[in-house]
This record gives sequence, C-alpha cells and structure tokens, in this order.
Amino acid sequence: METQRHRLRRLRILQALSQNRPEPIGDGLIAQVLRGDVDLSFTKLNIRNSLDYLSERGLVIITLRNDDRWMAKISADGVDFLDGLGDRHLGVAHPEDF
Repeated sequence: METQRHRLRRLRILQALSQNRPEPIGDGLIAQVLRGDVDLSFTKLNIRNSLDYLSERGLVIITLRNDDRWMAKISADGVDFLDGLGDRHLGVAHPEDF
C-alpha cells in the first residue's frame, strides 16, 4: 500500500509541474496545489524525496535546492511520460493506470 502511495504521489507531482510548464515551481506551491489529495500526505519532506527520485529518473529538473526551498520543472522525458510516449518507470504510477 505504501509503495503505491509513493508511486501515485510522484505522478501527481509530475502532473502539477506539467501544469506550470515551462516555468519551475517550488515545493511549497506543489504542496498547495496538491493539498486536496489528503490520502497521499504531501509533506515538504516527501515532496522533496519525490522530486529527488524523479530527478534521478530524468523526469524533472531541480532548478533550486537549499534548506528553505526547492524548485523544479518537468523535463521533456517527464512530458513524454505523461503523454504515454516515454518509458514506464516502476517507481511512478502511469497516467493510463488511472
């Protein structure tokens, strides 16, 4: 169950970044945009962990990383993923699954 929650949280973050494309957005704004998904528990820590994971997979680009704030934007591979054109990643829920 927790693994599925992580995968879905990463998908929701990608979708939020896509809505603001091509501009980066901060972790605080991501938390505000996704606050309605209470089951996924979007805390600053798990947003940052998800952004770090997505960055390692090449789906997002972190443009600022410090103690106070992280900012990120979706990469071209992240857009392709959401459009169903890119590689599936086991650690990210796929839009077609929902």
